[in-house]
Amino acid sequence: MTSHGAASRDGQFRYVQLADVLRKEINQGTRLPGQRIPTQEVLAAQYHVSRSTVIQAITLLREEGLVRVRQGSGTFVRELGDPASATGTEPAPETADGGDESWAVVSEDVPLVRLKPYLEEAFEATEVTLDVFSMTTESLATQVSHQKDRILDGVIRPPRSITARLILPDTASGHLAIPRPVDGSDDPRVRNRMHGILTAHATILRESLYELRNRKLVPEVSVEVRLVPFSPQIKLYILNRRLALQGFYPPDLGNVTVVPGGEEVTILDAYGTGATLFPFRAAADSTPDQVGIVRQMQKFFENTWTHQAVRADI
Repeated sequence: MTSHGAASRDGQFRYVQLADVLRKEINQGTRLPGQRIPTQEVLAAQYHVSRSTVIQAITLLREEGLVRVRQGSGTFVRELGDPASATGTEPAPETADGGDESWAVVSEDVPLVRLKPYLEEAFEATEVTLDVFSMTTESLATQVSHQKDRILDGVIRPPRSITARLILPDTASGHLAIPRPVDGSDDPRVRNRMHGILTAHATILRESLYELRNRKLVPEVSVEVRLVPFSPQIKLYILNRRLALQGFYPPDLGNVTVVPGGEEVTILDAYGTGATLFPFRAAADSTPDQVGIVRQMQKFFENTWTHQAVRADI
């Protein structure tokens, strides 16, 4: 995702951008499973939006399975094993006019999975490998910084080696489908904005890992970034070659401010931060299907890395 930050004052896509902010906080652990989300009035005042915008944002997160509404109690971050996810039903949320909305019942349960616990597990191994294909590594950079702190604080034993390979979109390419102005034209200002976001998070990730080497805690650290001339439609994390986490980048409209001039531009963007991840594990007790999926994802990454990605100095 190319982060929007706080909700835009333009108004047209405020609810999407507010949902993006809350989704990011849930994914990064700022809002914990089971924690109550602030009231509509508090969120509206905090982000300078209308109560209707807040309701639309919460509705979007609810549809994604990230929050649940408890009638009379409020909105809460969804927990693993939440009974609502097993039944597919829960009270209909309040609408802007005080009425009820009808909701389709989801017949298939998708477990709520976030990156943080799996990355914690990966960093407790003797040798850590991170193969990542994503839009900006925003989620990963935050969590890697947290793992660095766990090592520095003595919470976990430092691994012997950490190897990170990152595949990211080449923002110099005028052919990227996302982010792009809604009229389909190429706007270098939009790509430059994404380049800044991408570079900032890749730098945070690299500096976090090299700090461990510089402090002589982890003897071997390697971080390499390669670029591809297209926007990923999925995010893929392969941790220690045994666990694959796959999520999606749903394309949607949003407003961003570009420089120079501070103009607001409506773009087609990707919203992936905090999205549900689908885990596949290659372990002794895993099913053959799970093992096969992880192997195919690793092959996909290796072939993309070798044949389509170009080394970058980021």
